[in-house]
Amino acid sequence: MSEIITQWQPPLEEHRNGQILGYILRYRLFGYNNVPWTYQNITNEAQRTFLIQELITWKDYIVQIAAYNNMGVGVYTDGAKIKTKEGVPEAPPTFVKVNALNSTSVRVTWTPPNPQQINGINQGYKIQAWRTEVIEGEPRDIEERMITVPPSLLDPLAEQTAVMSGLDKFMNYNITVLCFTDPGDGVPSYKVPVKTLEDVPDEIMALHFDDVSDRSVKVLWSPPRNANGILTGYSVRYQVKDRTETLKSVNLTAEDTELTVTQLQATTHYWFEIRAWTKVGAGPAKTATIQSGVEPVLPHPPTNLALSNIEAFSVVLQFTPGFDGNSSITKWKVEAQTARNMTWFTVCEISDPDAETLTVTGLMPFTQYRLRLIATNVVGTSQPSESTKDFQTIQARPMHPPFNVTVRAMSATQLRVRWIPLQQTEWFGNPRGYNVTYRQVESDTRVQPKSVMIEDHTANSHVLESLEEWTVYDVVMSACNDVGCSKHSAIATERTREAVPSYGPLDVQANATSSTTIVVRWGEVPKQHRNGQIDGFKVFYAATNRGGQVLHKTISNNASFTTTLTELKKFVVYHIQVLAFTRLGDGALSTPPVRVQTFEDTPGAPSNVSFPDVSFSTARIIWDVPDDPNGEILAYQVTYSLNGSANLNYSREFPPSDRTYRATQLLAERYYIFSVTAQTRLGWGKTASALVYTTNNRERPQPPSMPQISRSQVQAHQITFSWTPGRDGFAPLRYYTVQMRENDGPWSLLPERVDPALTSYTATSLKPYTTYQFRIQATNDLGPSAFSRESIVVRTLPAAPASGVSGLKVVPITTTSVRVQWSALETSMWNGDAATGGYRILYQQLADFPTALQATPKTDVMGINVNNVVLSDLQQDRNYEIVVLPFNSQGPGPASPPVAVYVGEAVPTGEPRAVDAAPISSTEVRLRWKPPKQSMQNGDLLGYKIFYLVIDSPQKLEEGRKWEEEIEVVSATATSHSLVFLDKFTEYRIQLLAFNPAGDGPRSAAITVKTLQGLPSAPLNLRFEEITMQSLKVSWDPPRLPNGEILGYLVTYETTEENEKFSKQVKQKVSGTSLKVQNLEEEVTYTFTVRAQTIEYGPAVSENVTTGPQEGSPVAPRDLILTKTLSAVEMHWINGPSGRGPLLGYYIEAKKRERGEPSFIYDSRWETIEQTNSGTIQDFTVSYQILLPSTAYTFRVIAYNRYGISFPAYSKDSILTPSKLHLEYGYLQHKPFYRQTWFMVSLAATSIVIIIMIISVLCVKSKSYKYKQEAQKTLEESMAMSIDERQELALELYRSRHGVGTGTLNSVGTLNRSALGTLGKKSSNRPPTNLQLGKSPPRPSPASVAYHSDEESLKCYDENPDDSSVTEKPSEVSSSEASQHSESENESVRSDPHSFVNHYANVNDSLRQSWKKQKPVRNYSSYTDSEPEGSAVMSLNGGQIIVNNMARSRAPLPGFSSFV
Repeated sequence: MSEIITQWQPPLEEHRNGQILGYILRYRLFGYNNVPWTYQNITNEAQRTFLIQELITWKDYIVQIAAYNNMGVGVYTDGAKIKTKEGVPEAPPTFVKVNALNSTSVRVTWTPPNPQQINGINQGYKIQAWRTEVIEGEPRDIEERMITVPPSLLDPLAEQTAVMSGLDKFMNYNITVLCFTDPGDGVPSYKVPVKTLEDVPDEIMALHFDDVSDRSVKVLWSPPRNANGILTGYSVRYQVKDRTETLKSVNLTAEDTELTVTQLQATTHYWFEIRAWTKVGAGPAKTATIQSGVEPVLPHPPTNLALSNIEAFSVVLQFTPGFDGNSSITKWKVEAQTARNMTWFTVCEISDPDAETLTVTGLMPFTQYRLRLIATNVVGTSQPSESTKDFQTIQARPMHPPFNVTVRAMSATQLRVRWIPLQQTEWFGNPRGYNVTYRQVESDTRVQPKSVMIEDHTANSHVLESLEEWTVYDVVMSACNDVGCSKHSAIATERTREAVPSYGPLDVQANATSSTTIVVRWGEVPKQHRNGQIDGFKVFYAATNRGGQVLHKTISNNASFTTTLTELKKFVVYHIQVLAFTRLGDGALSTPPVRVQTFEDTPGAPSNVSFPDVSFSTARIIWDVPDDPNGEILAYQVTYSLNGSANLNYSREFPPSDRTYRATQLLAERYYIFSVTAQTRLGWGKTASALVYTTNNRERPQPPSMPQISRSQVQAHQITFSWTPGRDGFAPLRYYTVQMRENDGPWSLLPERVDPALTSYTATSLKPYTTYQFRIQATNDLGPSAFSRESIVVRTLPAAPASGVSGLKVVPITTTSVRVQWSALETSMWNGDAATGGYRILYQQLADFPTALQATPKTDVMGINVNNVVLSDLQQDRNYEIVVLPFNSQGPGPASPPVAVYVGEAVPTGEPRAVDAAPISSTEVRLRWKPPKQSMQNGDLLGYKIFYLVIDSPQKLEEGRKWEEEIEVVSATATSHSLVFLDKFTEYRIQLLAFNPAGDGPRSAAITVKTLQGLPSAPLNLRFEEITMQSLKVSWDPPRLPNGEILGYLVTYETTEENEKFSKQVKQKVSGTSLKVQNLEEEVTYTFTVRAQTIEYGPAVSENVTTGPQEGSPVAPRDLILTKTLSAVEMHWINGPSGRGPLLGYYIEAKKRERGEPSFIYDSRWETIEQTNSGTIQDFTVSYQILLPSTAYTFRVIAYNRYGISFPAYSKDSILTPSKLHLEYGYLQHKPFYRQTWFMVSLAATSIVIIIMIISVLCVKSKSYKYKQEAQKTLEESMAMSIDERQELALELYRSRHGVGTGTLNSVGTLNRSALGTLGKKSSNRPPTNLQLGKSPPRPSPASVAYHSDEESLKCYDENPDDSSVTEKPSEVSSSEASQHSESENESVRSDPHSFVNHYANVNDSLRQSWKKQKPVRNYSSYTDSEPEGSAVMSLNGGQIIVNNMARSRAPLPGFSSFV
């Protein structure tokens, strides 16, 4: 607003008069010629722009600039007049007056501020109404209302008046007025207080009745919410309902809020009306009806709700009113519930006491609703009614167009449009997308605007392409659904980027003014093709018949449309074209090229003069047409003389066709100089002179010397070398030829011929930091010489980079910084100086008149491989232009084309935080999150995008299909959102991102959430199998949408048609997918329904089925004959046709009746007694064993194939099964032999014989132990023997055991008293032994004791003594003591074969084995009459029974009956 950016071009080269050192810029207010200039010294001669600051806003300035060099300051420019930008007004309107017109309007009057202080164009005035409120204990002014008033067009300085309406009634306000311009609002005026006028009050509140009796009632109420003035009182009117003649009225003061009405008629309906009053008048009435004598109560809810006339925003609700609670219904409240909001909310409230139909408004289009109704009377509200059925409002146009439509230029032909997408609830229907309409602002009105449709309704940006360069476009948007499109958004305007002109100047003309000059004129470039600010023009010209180089002349002024081309070839046709250029480069050339020929002039010198034949006295000269004939050649003139002689020897003219002449009578061995001149219509032209030496000994020249190159003659792009000529061979040299070799490559010939008079040459257009070699060849009239020796290898110096960077991109990263990226140059492009290489980033703000980027400001980064840099601390809300150029120590390389970027908006760099998701129901998930960090939002957020994708679903997709990610958009103020209409019991992956005008930010980390279980869909493919007359198998497949974990199924079946005999409904829970159903009625149709269960049972699948034969079943068998045998019933029948498939088997069924029942009373159920699966048969036998005895049976046979069963074949007669006695005894003849009596008796006799034989053998074997006394005596003696004697005694004992020798043991199996005494003496010297007596073993029955041989018994005991004892707890004795008694123990287990125990006991083997599991008891004592205590040890064929009895005790021996 107070700055001017100035740009300029340096003076033309011919006007600089030396090196420019800088510029002097001066400026002052336009028209103030007496005010001194303000000067600025710009010392950087490369600078082309300067920002003049601290100027006065909205003022005209004149700016001039001059260049200076060492001699001083040059001429100033004529000066440019420019106005600074607008600013905000510095002064407020004055003389503000405010008067209240009524209760809601005031009149405001003011005088405009001083125009000098407006600082721009006055756009109007803003009138603001403020109210003072106390917030946090401090009074603050809150703006209640604001209106805009345009300035007066007739007299901008005259007093203006405006009316502000829409204010609250009887309210205090402070009014201010301010002036505003485009940049913003000015200073507000001082506050003027005003109070709106009084008005009638609002309706009273909380009307209710109390103390209702037959004769009186108390009426109570609350004051109005808004009194709109000072209340003066209330009026109460009442009457018998519908009888106006009974009307009575009571006036009360403002303090009274209750009234007791008396003298009422009993049980009569009364109508009451209460109004509040101010001095203006009465407010709206509040009415109610009650019945005297009946206390009002809460009303009952309405019933029978029905819907009709469903529209986009409304629906008609019909209902039956409930009980009114003895008072009129004062209000109907309609509540709604949607799929997105499961809580009930109020849609509308209607006051119509007698209504039975309500028009419900305030609904949203294309939304599924459920409504309920609540009645309110003076007591309160009723319970909600039953809800209506779900219904959906019809579609409507979208609620509004996209908000915040912004347009940014991306390039010269592209604009990016951004907007806030509509939320799901704002589409009002099935979204079709967004319509973007754009048109050129300055185009012909006949040009139709263009539109593009974006089908993605969640998109928030789109790029418009193929636009005109440097053109202003208006862009509007609308949202479209199936019904239509919304209103258009506000117009957004943007200009495409600058570009080079796409068309050349018009009306190009060229006229030759002389033989070397042409004046060129041209017109403007068409406006639509300028594509930017035209900085100047370039005139390109080239000779058509010479193949000459295309030259151009630059006119650095966009106001000049003519120029003169000089130094042209004479009498040559030139093609001329003109182009315009902007700061971005050259535009298109004008077409077609203009042809013009320069004027004729005297010719140039003839070319290629030489002497092919020379002798001592003659010389023949030849020549060619001049390179520049400059017209038509009319003649040639040849003159020659002795070299150095001033006398003219000879001169002769020739026609243009003759270009040779032989001179004779020349002096031998002398130098002659020949001159040749051409003539045109305008005269003789330039002369070509050549020497010749008259001799007969001419030869080719010798080669020149090796080219000499000094270091000082080597530069980056050129090398100068010199040489010494060789002998010319008596023929003067005509020219030199130079050859060059680059980097040891092949030799190449330079096209230029070097003057023979020169001895040095400069090769130009060389590559930097490249090796070169040169050689030279001389040519005379006889031909060329050999080439000279090659020069030394020389490398050119390094230079600045040869090419600019490519792939330049600029991306905003914050609101004040951008990232610049480019493709780094290859090493070879740095021209030998990569070590000091780097990149220079030049940037500047784009002004209304963009200029070329210069050296400031800039950022340098070192390193040839760097490819990006971040520019920070840029100004917000500015367009910047950025170029990148490579540089090294030799200088900068070419700059890249500029790239423009808008600084002030960047995509968010942070993602939403703390994202959390929780399932609310089977189809809804509630999301919560926090916005990205403020420092990472990069501007104001426009909203959030929610991405959700199914990752685990019980629903299977078709092969080849994949789940697609879905998107929802929510506003920027939201921090929570519900995703609805999701799949049940499905796991979702959810991500969020925030977006702003620059684009989308990064996504948040993915979270997963699973919706809750829901009701499953119906099971699939309900089918019936194995259908018989009374049973079937029902099967089904799981639901397509289980929507949870299937806990089971509920199978329900009942007869399709009601039947009093057997109609009933059966329900059965099943965990699998099939059920066998029994006990059905025959040939009756049943309806089966199956429902799957998750949290509850879902919808059912239903099918009908009829028991009995099915389509394709076989035909019933026939002629069923029953034959009764002694043990079975034989059945025979004849098969019918097998149906569609072969017979698989038969069902054999029987029906019984009890004995004694009449023949007509039968059990109503047939029982399947057998099912065959062996295919076709005609006979079957039913055994009596599977039937009940003494029961009459009727039989039937049913055939079946894979399609079903046949009709039954019934037996004509019934069969009575035999009695139970007959089955038990008469059946014996059919028993197997092993169950016959003779076999059982024989087997018992044989067993007895075998037992007797075994006992006899055992008795005989027991006689080998009768010498027990001798063995005992031997044992006593062995105790006193030596070791050898003991060994001998052991041998004797061994022999005695095996019948080798005679033993000393007695026959009773115990030691005698003397032996016992001996043992007692030996043991008395030892410590006393703590003997433990074993428990008694179980008593075996005598018949169960088995006898074994004594040898086997001893062997078993000796080999494993621990397994022989039957005691549970053996005695704890020492090993020595056990060894001393070992013989005694071994002997004690022997028994006398004639003893009572061995005679009676018969312990079987299994009992013996159980006894063997007990450990043996050590240190046994034999039983004697003399000892008071003891234990009797007896051998029972390897087992031991230890009798733990006191001496002379009558306790029975363990294991025997008590009589023993």
